[in-house]
Amino acid sequence: MFPNSVGVGHDDQGILVLGATNIPWGLDSAVRRRFEKRIYIPLPDLPAREALLRKQLSKTPNDLTEEDISALAERTEG
Repeated sequence: MFPNSVGVGHDDQGILVLGATNIPWGLDSAVRRRFEKRIYIPLPDLPAREALLRKQLSKTPNDLTEEDISALAERTEG
């Protein structure tokens, strides 16, 4: 089915079901049991949020200083 897929599995005869949610505790336990693997990806920390803001703003003209970006990143926790 996906002959060139890498890192997902080795069975190319089945169906891949990938689920993602921001609120796993809100899912029914029967649904959660059906997923073989669970990977927790935490929210970005302060340096990661700063990097994300820099990247998103890189092609947009702006007058933000590094201090402004740091202040914005601090306000986006959670």
